[in-house]
Formats: sequence, structure tokens, C-alpha cells
Amino acid sequence: MQQQGEERRIEIPGRTLAGRAWGDPDGAPFFCLHGWLDNANSFNLLAPRLPELHLLALDFAGHGYSDHHPPGFHYFPLSYIQDLLAVAETLGWDRFGLIGHSMGAAVASETAGLFPERITTVVLIDGMVHHEGGPEEGNQRNRLAVEQMLRAHEKQPPVYPDTERMAKRVTEATDQSLDAARELVARGHRVVPGGVTWRSDPRIRFATPLRVSSRQIDALMAATTAPSLLLTAAQGDRWYRGGLERRIRHHANLTVDELQGPHHLHLEAEHADAVAARVRAFLALNADVGDQRRLA
Repeated sequence: MQQQGEERRIEIPGRTLAGRAWGDPDGAPFFCLHGWLDNANSFNLLAPRLPELHLLALDFAGHGYSDHHPPGFHYFPLSYIQDLLAVAETLGWDRFGLIGHSMGAAVASETAGLFPERITTVVLIDGMVHHEGGPEEGNQRNRLAVEQMLRAHEKQPPVYPDTERMAKRVTEATDQSLDAARELVARGHRVVPGGVTWRSDPRIRFATPLRVSSRQIDALMAATTAPSLLLTAAQGDRWYRGGLERRIRHHANLTVDELQGPHHLHLEAEHADAVAARVRAFLALNADVGDQRRLA
């Protein structure tokens, strides 16, 4: 049983994705999907608490140690979903579960609706696929995405004197503790002249084009057959909360629970045990093997 994360590199058409494998190689397979600007280290505290599962925490393209997109190519949810399915094909995972945080939760919930026959179980941590604005806002966002990509060569990430200053900057911009920020910075930095900078592709900060509409989300929720758990953080993010009741109405297999903690509660030592306990209960990991129907 793998108690320490093991580095993985997975070749898919067009690029190589990186990640960390955890748990029992013979256990039920699950992808762990991190949030925007984060990386696979997002699951460093949660994964060891789920040792019965075969977990692969991926770095999305443009994040962590994974390859960046070629020049001129956008980052958006459908490209992440395509990469995810390509990795599953490479690994021979016909059916698998998803554990996603923030943006990773949005990708997980969209994947579950698009490919319900492939997904066994879904755990969403303070995030879910959502819709922003109407048609005019969508058009403006698509225009901005194109304009930003045309100026991508002008973007240079900031340089910090060391990783500790980088981690402190994360705490200033988010609600993360310094320890949580250090976990992400450890995988998210690279050494450059004058100090360290982010390893991630600066283009992931651009506007996201081609977002799904509210009616598409209704259909995604209705199509999702996998038992799903949404864990909302009491002191967490609000970006996905608008219209949440509507998504709950359309999703017949969704359980919603609230836990105390900030947005990265699964990466905070104070809250990781509570998150793991709720996930374990939902997956019936403490039950007899015959009762673990959500893993099949």
C-alpha cells in the first residue's frame, strides 16, 4: 500500500502530464483534480487518509510539472476533460471515480455529466460546474480571451527571492495558511536568475472561453448517474454558489454537506481529518467490501 505519493508521468497525444500516485494499486481508481493555479500537491494531506483507494493526483496541463499548451492555445474545461479521458485510456481505466477541488471540482462535475458511463463516484470539494452571466457577458469573455492570447508574449511571471516569500505571497492573496501554501509552492516553483518564479503557464490566468450555459448545466446535472458528494466550505469561496439550488434540483444523485474551514480545507491540517472522514463515510470505506457499491 503506497503511503507516500509516487511521481508519475503519463504520455498522451500531444503532451505529457505529471502527477502523484497514492494508495493501493489494486484499489478502486480515482483521479484527484486540483484547483486553478494549484497542482497535485493539493492532495498531500487528503490522499494518505484514503489508503484503500488507488489515487492519481494529476497536474492539469499548464500546472505543476505537466506540459504547457502550445503557443496560441487556450486553457478551458473541455481541454482538461479531454486530457483526463486520454490519461484514463492510457492507464486502462474504463471506469473511475473523481475527487475534485475548486476548478477541479468544476471539471469533475462536468465530466460526470458528459461521460456518465465512465464515472463511478464524484466528490466535489468547494466547487462545481457553474454559469457566469448571460450571452453578452459570454461574448465579452470570449473576446477578452482572444485579446489576451494575442498579447501572451508580453506576460512575464513575477520573480521572488525564495520559495518562502512566494508562499507568503500566496497567503496574502488567498485564505490559505502558510503551511498549505508551502505544499503548493514546493511543486509550483522553478528556479530562475534572481530567485524563483511560478512553474505554471501564465496563460492559465487568461479569461476562460467557451463556458457552458445554464441550460447545458441543467442537462449535465440530469445526465449524471454517479453518486456525488458536494462538500462546501463554511468559510470558503462563493464563485460557484450562485444558482446552486437549481443544480441541486436537476441532480438526482447529489448529497450536499457543509464543513467548517476555508476554501482549501482539505489541505489544512486543522480540517483534513474532517474532510477525509466525510469522504470515507460517503464511499463506505469503513464498511465491508460487499457494501462498497459506490466504488464499483
